[in-house]
Amino acid sequence: MTETANVNQQLIENISIILKKSLTADATLQDLREHKKAGFEAIFKKDAGFKCSANTFQPYVQEVADNLLYWQEHQDQPTLVTLVKQIEQLFTVLGQFENSHSK
Repeated sequence: MTETANVNQQLIENISIILKKSLTADATLQDLREHKKAGFEAIFKKDAGFKCSANTFQPYVQEVADNLLYWQEHQDQPTLVTLVKQIEQLFTVLGQFENSHSK
């Protein structure tokens, strides 16, 4: 397997994990909103490196998936760097969210 294929496979695996975690997190957020316990406007601040702004994880996951498709087509370094940073941020925030709501 080439290095590019390895990177691509790892990105796909990470995004798949993020997608599963985000679906659970968004369901929890919906429940919190119904109980008036989640009144924030966005998951990430405007300078976090995402173009979208949303109070659920799904739009961020969609942006990452779109960036993956772009990278697969163009194989450019700046997109890869952005993609890896976005994935890291999503893992971090989803992990913190899981920890705070699984207690």
